Amino acid sequence: MILIISFEDNEHVRQVTQHLTTDYAIADVAWFPSQMFLSAQTSRETDTLFLSLPDQRQIDLCDVQSIWYRRIRNMTIDPALQDRTSQLFAWSESNEALLGAWYSLDCFWMNHPLADEAALRKIHQLRLARKVGLSIPETLVTNAPPEALAFIDRFGPGNVIRKAFRNIAEAPKETAIVQQTDLSVIDSVSFAPVIFQNFIPAELDLRVTVIDGEIFAASIRSDEHHKADYRPGLSTATVEKYALPETVSTQLLTLMDALNLKFGAVDFRVTPAGEHIFLEVNPAGEFLFISERTGHPIPAAIAASLERQAC
Repeated sequence: MILIISFEDNEHVRQVTQHLTTDYAIADVAWFPSQMFLSAQTSRETDTLFLSLPDQRQIDLCDVQSIWYRRIRNMTIDPALQDRTSQLFAWSESNEALLGAWYSLDCFWMNHPLADEAALRKIHQLRLARKVGLSIPETLVTNAPPEALAFIDRFGPGNVIRKAFRNIAEAPKETAIVQQTDLSVIDSVSFAPVIFQNFIPAELDLRVTVIDGEIFAASIRSDEHHKADYRPGLSTATVEKYALPETVSTQLLTLMDALNLKFGAVDFRVTPAGEHIFLEVNPAGEFLFISERTGHPIPAAIAASLERQAC
């Protein structure tokens, strides 16, 4: 039995499930607790764990052997709860119960939520990447304006990029090159830490998708307007299959093991001198823009891994 913790109207999920031949179910966290029901009974004689889905299907979680955990949605608290205190209590109790159920499942995870949570932390992944031998940019994370200014002065305006830890929908921030005019607001760094890195000139950007030890690498050649961040220019970029050097592949797989990730979408830059610079790994990164433009069988590989582990 395969459990997919995500949501049905997700094209990434739809394309993976097309390749599944094993019985599977989708559990959308947004259904909980108003439409999806959890029952966990534990005693000296009993140990049962069930999910009841909105379509009345009952899932025995003890039978689940393989889980794909990808981009969950927020829980939906019953609108009958009107006051904020009751809503917060219901959310907290629901979150504790659901996480307790997930954490109790001793099976294959792509990826375990605790691994996802840790791997999302940029400082953590950069330090591990350095430790396994991958080349990384010169990086400063700080909320101290003098340190930020000193770092920018070291490389010079136009040679440093700033980026957010996480790009949230309510406050989207593109990765951008720090210009001389930005220095007038350098004191705003004190409001929240900022990631600063020396700008890496790119011959190519790479998106490397790793699935349970299997590597699918693609090169992305963007125009000059998107030299700091390829993502806004994907519609005009050239995307092709790429052969990652063996040494970099080995280091990358070591990093994935250290992060306890079975899936990761990893960004590299290839410099004009041919050096491969690790930028970041996204434990739930998008992959269809790579599979659809290169022919890499990424959805099929995810399905195959889930089924292999469910045997």
